[in-house]
Amino acid sequence: MNGILNILKPTGMTSHDVVSSVRKILNTKKVGHAGTLDPNVSGVLVICVGKGTKFSDILINGDKEYVCELILGSKTDTQDSYGKITEERDVPHLGEHEILCALKKFEGEHIQVPPAYSAVKLNGKKLYEYARENIAVEKQGKKVNIKKLELISFHENRVLMKIKCSKGTYMRTLCNDIGEYLGTLGHMGVLVRTDAKGLKIENSITLDELRLLNDRNRLNECLIPVDEIIRMEKVTVNEKFYDKLIVGNEVYCETRNINHDEFFVYCMDNLIGIGHKTRYNEIKIDKLLI
Repeated sequence: MNGILNILKPTGMTSHDVVSSVRKILNTKKVGHAGTLDPNVSGVLVICVGKGTKFSDILINGDKEYVCELILGSKTDTQDSYGKITEERDVPHLGEHEILCALKKFEGEHIQVPPAYSAVKLNGKKLYEYARENIAVEKQGKKVNIKKLELISFHENRVLMKIKCSKGTYMRTLCNDIGEYLGTLGHMGVLVRTDAKGLKIENSITLDELRLLNDRNRLNECLIPVDEIIRMEKVTVNEKFYDKLIVGNEVYCETRNINHDEFFVYCMDNLIGIGHKTRYNEIKIDKLLI
């Protein structure tokens, strides 16, 4: 039972809640997620099962895609609609041209300061812990990359956007910043993650669907092999080296045509793990998958 699940997380559940539910459904402890979603956010949650958990560090670094609602005219302490309104301001008359220009302004790389209510750590303590104690701290910004920011629709003070961005981009902060740029205030309304590392929401399954598939011994219909998600060079090793390979020994393999530092290693048509080149046409497994 090794691979990746594309789970449709509902609102009201933490990412840990989903992991706990998958553990119970599959009756296995080795389950984790690759990129958390806030409880009030729904959408694609990448769940790693069994040996798939060894790839969470790779999966978490992939691009994300969201459908996000921006509510203009008010600001909240959490930068989303679940927080308390701290300030209100009139919304100027905005046409499609003004909104499109604003969205274009936020495309590309820029420094984003994380919200006070976030899990970013400062001196070993999470920012939301400082916020709950009303302790003001200076938050350091970090570079994010918003690769695409499209307008879906807008009506009165509500703007619906589609966003493709790098890991760690805060949609709440983006809404706050766009609101200020438009000469008013803004906070995030509804947020749905529609894509994570190429796993799309239209192909996701609910926890109830996972339970049904597992009960009917059809888990293979939703458990995705890691090499179908992670794009990496593939190297095949002669089957006579199998026993040495799986216990961590360096084995012979023609490496002149290998172009990358890390690659998938196959033996007898099975994915064995991720390996690297050593010397004298030899390779070694770093992450064993069997």
